[in-house]
Parts: sequence; structure tokens; C-alpha cells
Amino acid sequence: MSLNDRNNSNMLKSLEIKNFTVFAKASIEFSKGLNVIIGDNATGKSHLLKLGYSVMHLLSGYSNIQSSTLAEKLYDLFKPNSIGHLNSYESGHQRTQITVAMDLPETFQFSFAKNSTQVTIDKTISQTFSKKVPVFISSRELLPLALSEERLLCIDETHYDLCKALNLPLLKKLPSELNDIIQPLETELGGQVRMDKKGHFYLDIPKRGEVEMSLVAEGLRKMAMLVYLIQNGSLAKGTTLFWDETEANLNARIRVKVANALAALAQYGLQVILTTHDLFLMNELSLLIESTPKMPAQFLSCCPKEVSVVVEQGRVLEDLHSIVVLDEALAQDDREQDFYYKRDMQNSLSQ
Repeated sequence: MSLNDRNNSNMLKSLEIKNFTVFAKASIEFSKGLNVIIGDNATGKSHLLKLGYSVMHLLSGYSNIQSSTLAEKLYDLFKPNSIGHLNSYESGHQRTQITVAMDLPETFQFSFAKNSTQVTIDKTISQTFSKKVPVFISSRELLPLALSEERLLCIDETHYDLCKALNLPLLKKLPSELNDIIQPLETELGGQVRMDKKGHFYLDIPKRGEVEMSLVAEGLRKMAMLVYLIQNGSLAKGTTLFWDETEANLNARIRVKVANALAALAQYGLQVILTTHDLFLMNELSLLIESTPKMPAQFLSCCPKEVSVVVEQGRVLEDLHSIVVLDEALAQDDREQDFYYKRDMQNSLSQ
């Protein structure tokens, strides 16, 4: 990444968390490339994504974040009854304190109490922040939807933000590196993603014509969304992509193609922070990281410990000690072996 690119990008560097949802205390470091967050259900994976996204999204649009603006964004993303409900249940009367560091000398810090409806900004960033808006992809794909505030008010604001990103027009020309990344995805799609003047998406398939995106398989729609976000410049060098449950609706073949695309985007200069429950995708990403020594990367495992969650970190999957999905896969293998052993024994005794 050139000096000019670095000056036009502020990627997420770390989160320091005290008394926030399931985290009593956590210190989390992110790489500038590919970050893979794993863990059991209810261990705060999505909360980490939304927390980092909320501050980065606001900083990209405002030179100086107001307390009321931050409180509103947190409410719109997490949908609690009040901001104070984001305080850890086991914290007593201790305040929640969040410190967000980008690749800047200053950090952004805010706090709130358990009974609070507002937040207090304790430290802010005086330097000019990159205007590149982060992108958040949820586990639910949204390509069939036109941009409609009324339709999306009942769900968290990541969906609305994503719809706004998807409604940007296509760039006239893409860098050759990005064309190389999307080419295998378009081959899998069998056509090109397009949007009409009303904001409806379709897949333009040779010899078949325009197919409404609502008639395209869900896994392909999700791949199409990634392609379109690259083509319209929402995912560009210096941007941070947050992707919750990346494997949702994707078969194994598509997961490989998406994993390759994400690794290539990380090498190109995007920061990718994703969550997954899928062992196949974890292994595929870990293999890509291990086979690309210069690619910045990080695996993070959210592990429940007593009444809180701790975060274990390593460059590749095998660096982690706690991998819930691997433990369950091994347990299933044990059950399978035990079943076949008992069945074979019974068959031999009956003969």
C-alpha cells in the first residue's frame, strides 16, 4: 500500500473492552489484513463486529462525534431497550468502558453506566479520519431488497447501511487486481450483477437474459452482493469489511471461492474482519494464510470462562487452543466409530 493509500485509510487496530455485554475485560488486536473470529454461540462474536463498526462508521462521516450521535448508533445497531443494557450483567455498578484504536496516534474512548441512556466520550480523535465508510454484511443477504427506510426500521441498522452501500452506482473502471478477484466469482454466478433505475438487482446471464435476483439461489445472491460492492467502490483499498457468519447460505464450493476472494482482498489492501462457525471455511482460510506468509492475518477465538468471555489469538487456526467446532467434529467422529464398532460386534455375534 502506498503512502497516499495509508493516509486515506484508518483500519481497526484494537479494541479494549471492560464490562460490555459478555466481556468483563478483553484486549483484542486486529491485523490490517484478514481477521477470522470463531467461537460458540453467545460468545460475543457479532458484538465485536458491531462495536468496531459503530465507531468506524461514525468517524468516517463526522469530524467530531457527539455523545448523542454515538448513543443513537449503538442503539440502532444493537437494539437494546436502553444503552445501559449493553453493560455486562456481572459488572455490578461498574461502568462500561470501550477504547477503539485505529492506525493513528490517538484513540477513541467512551463509557456508560448500567442505568444510562447516554454515553460519555472520554477521548476523541482530533486528526482527520479517512472518509472511506466501512461495510457490514450480516448473515442475512439483502440483494433482493430495494432501498427502503420503512421496510428496514424493524431490524438493526447494519442492514440499512448495507442497502445504502449497494445502491451506489458502478465505477466506470476497476483496478486490474480487483477484476482478477471478481472474475472467478462472476464465472460461478454465470453472469453479471446489475441494478435497474428503481434499485432492483438482477443477474444478466448470457443466452438467458435478465433474471431477478429474488429468483437466484441464496448462495449465489450472497456472492453477487460481494461482487457488486467491489464494482461500485464500496470495497476499495483502505476499507474495512465486517462480515457476520460468512458461511451462511454458501455451499462448500462457493465457500472456497469466497475465501480466495477475501484473502486476495486482504492482500490488495482491504481489512477483512469476519465471523464463522464453519470448520471447512476456517480450515480453508487458515490454509490460505499459511500459504501466504506476507499476508497480515489473525485468528481470534471467543472462549467462555466462568461468567465472562476471553479472546484467544493466533495467526492460523492451529495456534488456537480452544476451537469448539473442531472439538464437536472430533466428538462426532468418536460417536461414529463407536456406533460402527458396536454394530460390527453385534453382527459377528449373531452369525
